[in-house]
Amino acid sequence: MREFIRFIIFGTLNTFLSYSIYVALLFVVSYPVAYTLSFVAGMFISYCLNARFVFHEKLRLSRALQYPVVYLVQYAIGLVMMYLLVEVAHVSKFLAPFFVVMLTVPITYKLSRYVIKRGQNGESVPAAGP
Repeated sequence: MREFIRFIIFGTLNTFLSYSIYVALLFVVSYPVAYTLSFVAGMFISYCLNARFVFHEKLRLSRALQYPVVYLVQYAIGLVMMYLLVEVAHVSKFLAPFFVVMLTVPITYKLSRYVIKRGQNGESVPAAGP
């Protein structure tokens, strides 16, 4: 449970940083481009925060290169949700990312843990928390 709480805390920090990037980019590009660029930046920030502070693992290039796979599912779901929220439900493009994050956190936690903590020979480490 502590691990999941750390995941939430550092995820919140990552969300704040990613959202700040997103808002800054909205002044120069469209919301899909801003979402994409801030998402990519957030993915790398997330790997560093999760590996070091959530799962207490050393940063490894091999895992960092695999980490984007974790976010491929989240990105696809998130971009569709952004479109539906902004274009169909008329939710503010400034608020829509918060709804996306709330709905994708459980998937991201499980996949992040798998990529960062799996054993040297590739086996999965049992997930802690909810």
